[in-house]
Amino acid sequence: MLDIGSAAARLDIVDLASPRMPRATWSVKSRTRLAEHTLADGRVTEEGFADAERAVRRCVDAAADKSVEALIAYGTSAVRDASNGARLRKHLGRAAGVRIGVLTPRDEAAVAYHAARRWHGHDDEPMTTVDIGGGTVDVATGTGIDPRRVVSLPHGAARLTRQFLPDDPPTPRQLDALRQELAETIPPALRRVETGYPLALSKVLRQLAVLTESEPGAIARRPHRLRRDRLADWIPRLAELDHQQRATLPGVSRSRGKRILAGAIVAEVLMESLGLPELEICPWGLRQGLVYRFLEARTRTRAEALDLVGTLFD
Repeated sequence: MLDIGSAAARLDIVDLASPRMPRATWSVKSRTRLAEHTLADGRVTEEGFADAERAVRRCVDAAADKSVEALIAYGTSAVRDASNGARLRKHLGRAAGVRIGVLTPRDEAAVAYHAARRWHGHDDEPMTTVDIGGGTVDVATGTGIDPRRVVSLPHGAARLTRQFLPDDPPTPRQLDALRQELAETIPPALRRVETGYPLALSKVLRQLAVLTESEPGAIARRPHRLRRDRLADWIPRLAELDHQQRATLPGVSRSRGKRILAGAIVAEVLMESLGLPELEICPWGLRQGLVYRFLEARTRTRAEALDLVGTLFD
């Protein structure tokens, strides 16, 4: 399974025949740099095309000697929402040797919720998932294995950084403009969302949890939660640093040093709008949700399996 995202391409080999919960038996990763090479108008540059194609080829070539039944490849919002995304998918498809699929924002959120429900358990208990990606933020709520309601907004950390925080570090005026945009859009969109047990799914939220739960000389490598009060304390400090300085902080990767500030701001607004003092960190998300979907497809007839898998992707 090849996941092509804004920071990296990752190829996992998963044994669906395993009697235990399906996990990746082998994995490889290569940086795409799509977020760095996407312009304010959403267009991926030619350099971005080249880096992403190179990353996909590296992953596929590394798995050339592995025995697999099928390669399923998909792009996240960095591929789906690019203004030249159709052309980008063709180039990446040629590099991978298979068609590159994409999920709608709602379907992506629903599949990630499905994984979080399986991780969390407690069927019939209200649950809420919060996911901050590169292009969108998604909030899903429900009581069953699939969400009853999904709210998806074009406020991903990479997109907000391009649109509102072009300077490094950003100016106070840019920060004010970002906060005004979020205040005008997020609270109204979430006004009727009934929250349940809150889970955080994305890498941005996990990195923010590591940052905010760490102490001098002691890095919280596997934090259990992201707390809103600690996040609020860190935002002014992040705003004073440039992206290279942020990337030296606990938990903040080099690929997300630039967008972690926008991610922190939107996370605070989301949690405040939902009335959540904290989010529990869930290690599962879209990738695990897709594995479960394919596992379900495997138990059906070939025609039914192809139909189910085909409906997942555009």
